[in-house]
Amino acid sequence: MTRITLLLSAALMTSLAACTTVPEPVPEPVVVIPPEPIQTCAPVSVLTKVTIPAETKVQYAITMIDNPPYEPIENKVKRTIVVKPAQIIYVDTEGREVLDICDKDAIEIGETGPGIGETISEDAEG
Repeated sequence: MTRITLLLSAALMTSLAACTTVPEPVPEPVVVIPPEPIQTCAPVSVLTKVTIPAETKVQYAITMIDNPPYEPIENKVKRTIVVKPAQIIYVDTEGREVLDICDKDAIEIGETGPGIGETISEDAEG
């Protein structure tokens, strides 16, 4: 039985030695062509500039100055102050506001004019 085992072992070893490993095929490189860049911003030439006027509030103030022995001096002041400043926006042909504008450095956009709380006009009466 040792002779049969020895022959079987030798045959197994010979058959294993005869095998060679075949390398796997190398896949061909895949060339990826990126899509062409798409301009997402809107040029100023196709937009319309819209100025939203400032919201204002009129205030009245009356001051009394003592003036003995005469009647006190009454001073009435009417002034208009800004509650919400004016804004400049750009809209497309459908009337929607456009925020992504290509030439932002060359245009004025956002709040403009006097700021909140600033006096626009003041009229003294009396």
